[in-house]
Parts: sequence; structure tokens; C-alpha cells
Amino acid sequence: MPFRRTLTALSTAVAAVLLVPSPASAAIPGDEQVLSHAGPSSYASRIASVSCPAGKQVVGAFAYARGARRDVLVTALIPSATSVVALAQEDQDGTEAEWSLTVEAMCAFPVPGHTVVQSSSDATSSNKQVRATCPSGRKLLASGWNTRGAGQVHVNQIAPTPDLTSVAVTGMEDPDGYGGDWRLTTYAVCSDPLPGQGLRTATSVVDQGDKWFDVRCGSDQRRLSAGWSFIGTAGVTPAGQVLPNIWATGTSWFELDVWEDDDGFAHEWYAIGRVVCVDR
Repeated sequence: MPFRRTLTALSTAVAAVLLVPSPASAAIPGDEQVLSHAGPSSYASRIASVSCPAGKQVVGAFAYARGARRDVLVTALIPSATSVVALAQEDQDGTEAEWSLTVEAMCAFPVPGHTVVQSSSDATSSNKQVRATCPSGRKLLASGWNTRGAGQVHVNQIAPTPDLTSVAVTGMEDPDGYGGDWRLTTYAVCSDPLPGQGLRTATSVVDQGDKWFDVRCGSDQRRLSAGWSFIGTAGVTPAGQVLPNIWATGTSWFELDVWEDDDGFAHEWYAIGRVVCVDR
């Protein structure tokens, strides 16, 4: 594996934080987007973090990389009660291109039953799926993951259940595998059920090539978090060969862009996009 530079402290990857307030909401009062950007520059890995304003909690989270789109993957999105941390890494081949990382928290005044749960796998060198389950009577707001796979483990699936009681994350090694053991952790931000809280999905075309499509809530709803699955035809899974990116182009929808890596994928495949929604 080529020599890779690493960050020595979180502060080296911090850029400006942007607050985007929105009108008060019956479902999530005082909701606002809080963004943080790190980069652009050429680093083997990059961290970005964001915290909610005082008195508010995380109710939504996501992260995305820009630049070097076929060579960089978001390997961790870690929500806590009041903050979100994201880690992105170049793949094992690296890149000389500059790239950036953006992390978003959707913050709001406390909602009933707010909690963050997590579940971890054993440390092995094999593909794995880990499910995090909300406490009884609570529903999923946002999800997260940590692969600890040095840029060689891809998140192939983030799949909330239709009733939003749990979320499963699947981590898959890239085609030539990863020599070390790695552990997958899945996170779930949960609360008591909120007005209009539900899961919406959209499916891309089935073909051989990059995909981009919208995943939308209702026009009177707020998007909180995103998920996806990548599925190959004829039982062939694009394990570690496609990389997701999310454009948060509106407060009620995501654009999901999925790019094949530099080596491509020699079969037809499709993507399923998911979004957790609540009423405004």
C-alpha cells in the first residue's frame, strides 16, 4: 500500500461552520442545519465535525466528499446527542487531486425520548452487517457508521426498516480485500414518534454506469438523514466498487450520486435511495 499522510489533530481539518435557520416546526421545533467544511486540499484522510447550538440536539446527520469522487469514501459518520463527526479517506490507490469533506447536523430543541444507540461487530477480516435498534416505542431519526477499514471498506448499504425501529449498515471490503481485522459500528439517533415521521425510497435505473437521482420527502416535510443500497444483477454485488455521495440540494430532498470507482464494475447494477422525513 502506498505511503499515506495522516492528520495529527482534528483542528487541522476544520473550516467554517454555517448555521442555516428555518421556521419553527411542530415536529422538530427550532430546527436548523449546521454545516462544517474541511478542505479542499490533498490529504490521505480528513476529519470534519459540527456541534449544535446550545440547548439543541442532533435530529439528522449526513456527510459527503467533493473532488476526487472515484477515490474518496466517507468511512465514518458518528452522531452523538449534540454533535456529528465525519471521517473521509482516500482509497488504497490514493489521489493527487484536492478534495473536501462536509458534515451536516440537523439540530432542534429537545424532542421527547431523544437518545443515541450503537452496536458493534467483532473485529474480523470479512464483510459484515450490524444493526442498531431503537428502544421500544421509539423511531429512527438519523443513522451513522464507523468502518475502521483504512479506506478499503465501503458502506454498501444503510437500510432503515420501513417502520423506522432499526437500521442495518453493511460494510464490504474492496475487490482485493483488506489484510487487517476491522470492526463495524452502527449508530441510531432515535426519539418518540414525531408527526409525519416516515421512510421514503427511490430507485435508480438498472444499467452499467454511474447513477444520480433524487430521494424526496413531501413538500411540506423536512429531510433528516439518508440511506442507500447497491445491488448488482445476476446476484453479483458491487462490493467496494461504487462510491455514494449526497447532494443536500433542498430541505425536503437529497440527490444521491453514485460513482463507479477507477476500475469500474463489469455488470449492470442499481441503487436504492432512502430518506427519513418528518413534518415541518
